[in-house]
Amino acid sequence: MTRDRAVSITVNYVIALAITAVLISGLLIGAGGYVEDQREAVVREELRVVGEQLVAGIDDADRLSRVGDPGAVRVGVDLPERVAGETYLIEVTEVRPSGSNPSRHDLTLRSSRTDVSVTLTISTLVDLEETSVTGGWTAVRLDTGGAAHALVLAEGNASSTLALTAPEADLGRETLG
Repeated sequence: MTRDRAVSITVNYVIALAITAVLISGLLIGAGGYVEDQREAVVREELRVVGEQLVAGIDDADRLSRVGDPGAVRVGVDLPERVAGETYLIEVTEVRPSGSNPSRHDLTLRSSRTDVSVTLTISTLVDLEETSVTGGWTAVRLDTGGAAHALVLAEGNASSTLALTAPEADLGRETLG
């Protein structure tokens, strides 16, 4: 009878360990899916905020291109290089042709790892060139070289993008002080 008790204690212990392992595995699998869903939601929200910042910069450049020296319009937009720890790409595609006024474009921000994308539509009176750039400092400048003026997104840096006049125009000017 004592031999049966020893076996029954061991069997009960092994069964308890197996049940505990199954429950913990189930919790980890369930929590892993939840964490991934939350990560995608965070990336989507951060991309939306970044997109709205970029839209504001494009709107500023659009307004400036119609009121001053068109060759001197450059607006820098300080966007983060990463959202939720991953890089992202900004793509500009035309929705409504530039002949119509205002022209409409989609800005699609797509993360590199989770493949989450957010699309915002922007209307501008000056055409916006189709292009793609990576996240980080972005310059919005007016290209006056073609038949029609167009706003262009380009990867930039903080020292050369925030200007309302062309760098050459500043040479030789006296500073007021």
